[in-house]
Amino acid sequence: MSDVADYGISIVESLGEGILAFDQMQKVVMANSYVQKLLAKSQDKIMGQSPEFLLADRPDLLRMLKAGLVQRQLFTDVDLVHHLAGGGMQHLRVNTSFLNAQTQAGVVLTVRDISEVKRSEWEMGQVEKMTSLGRLAASVAHDVRNPLGAIDIQLQLLGEDLEGVPDDLRLKLMRRLTIAQTEMKRMDRIVHNFLRFSRNPQLHLERLMLNDVVRHVFELVSPEARERNIELALELAGDMLAIDGDEDQLAQAVLNMTVNAFQAMEGGGTLVARTQMDLEAHQVCLVLSDTGCGISDTERDRIFEFYYTTKDEGTGLGLSIVQRIIYQHGGHLDLSSRVGQGTTFYIYLPVSEKKKNADNKGGL
Repeated sequence: MSDVADYGISIVESLGEGILAFDQMQKVVMANSYVQKLLAKSQDKIMGQSPEFLLADRPDLLRMLKAGLVQRQLFTDVDLVHHLAGGGMQHLRVNTSFLNAQTQAGVVLTVRDISEVKRSEWEMGQVEKMTSLGRLAASVAHDVRNPLGAIDIQLQLLGEDLEGVPDDLRLKLMRRLTIAQTEMKRMDRIVHNFLRFSRNPQLHLERLMLNDVVRHVFELVSPEARERNIELALELAGDMLAIDGDEDQLAQAVLNMTVNAFQAMEGGGTLVARTQMDLEAHQVCLVLSDTGCGISDTERDRIFEFYYTTKDEGTGLGLSIVQRIIYQHGGHLDLSSRVGQGTTFYIYLPVSEKKKNADNKGGL
């Protein structure tokens, strides 16, 4: 009988979801290691506790659990979003069932963290939007650029024709002409951004070190950082593995994020770039932390949307381009932020395939 019990415990522990069981007295009688990690509590802090004690900071989970314990109402595949104390969101998929199906006594709560699934679905949706919007942008930009060029030429010719006009009238007309030409240049920049965004450049992959890319970008922006009273700090790990990447594209991504951080620190501040390894996931990670204004929960859900910007002169393309570049490299982005305290972006990139293959051969 003990063997059967041991098998049962092993099965519960091997499941890729958290299991939390309450008896008819509304006390915890079982909690596997997954749910212990999810709640950040050890087993001795969970066993025998009430739902109100364990789930005080997770009201949605508490509501579903109480519905089962009190009203005998069960839920299947309900997706919830939990905002973490340190910033960021956790997506959970929740099910409830009776601990004793015959008497409907007690409730078993099963919880799975589907944050990675949701992130992948969201990124795929973003890429599809990028592709569709890119085609539209290219079409519109090409159709608009030709008449813009013709208008610009006519404005230049008009300026030459004004040479023979009396001074007082010429000065008046030249001021208006200058305004028109300035607006033309602004329209041309908008069209240029459309074209730049519509192109999906072919990556030229080579083995490189992420540290070198970050160091190069920080050297590039150091004069602007001094002007803005921003301190740049490099905390680059010495045990980093190589990645397969396009150096120019990755530098563009890091530069865009750096510029974004500068704009968030209007009165000065600190920008820290830290690199680290995740050998288990075969990933390298770049962490960019600023001490800027932070991002609200509402903005956090939208900052990667195309043309969404909170800046008066922003195009709303910077982070969208970053996301596309990282996605093309097989990586992904994450962030945490607190309003008034700053923002931290996490860029994850897979290590070089040559390194992976060498590890696999070594394990045979």
